[in-house]
Amino acid sequence: MGEGSDRPLTVIIGDRKTRERRAGRRRALDQSEQITCWRCENDTGIATSMAVRVILAPRRTPLGRLVPGTESWICAYCLTRGNITSLSRY
Repeated sequence: MGEGSDRPLTVIIGDRKTRERRAGRRRALDQSEQITCWRCENDTGIATSMAVRVILAPRRTPLGRLVPGTESWICAYCLTRGNITSLSRY
């Protein structure tokens, strides 16, 4: 892993110029955008993008079938630190 690469590692020092675009951001409305965690970016300075899908308030019908409740995406790194940060739009 990485033995054949002759490029040096890039050091990110956090002094991005304002005219430079941020990584993962879309440049047009028809492009996809990488979702990042705002709490991780505020707390640690790193905009993480690992998410876990959770189901809030699942239900069981009288017939015994499981019915999902509200689905949400939460940040996995915040979850390991004891916080719950929703990455969903709503």
